Amino acid sequence: MGTIHHEAKLTVPADVAWDFLDRYTRAEVHIFSACVSERRKDDHRVVTLIDGTELWERNVTVDPTRRRAVYAIPGFPGAEHHQAEMRILTDDEGTATLLWTTDLLPHELATHLTDTYAVMFSELLAAVNDHRT
Repeated sequence: MGTIHHEAKLTVPADVAWDFLDRYTRAEVHIFSACVSERRKDDHRVVTLIDGTELWERNVTVDPTRRRAVYAIPGFPGAEHHQAEMRILTDDEGTATLLWTTDLLPHELATHLTDTYAVMFSELLAAVNDHRT
């Protein structure tokens, strides 16, 4: 399985970062420039891409205690499997870190999407750091 992993320290407290990710799971915030809209349908975020393609992101786990959100995109183009986790961790000094890990099959797809996900992580990081509850 191919994995794309991103990690960065945040400038906002963990609770603020989690508030953003929690809103993300409910399609209440817009992040990515490759997307034109998001809406919620049952346990899915339905994301419309610039070309009109809809991706149905199924919320697998939204765990406020562990500040962890896991989602899968069963119909991800070219993938047999797509699952991702966004998580907020804190260190001993209370500094929050954002983790975003995406697992893909076939594993070559991860290599192909590395640059795209780097841009998306930059957008995600900026959105979390700019968030105010």
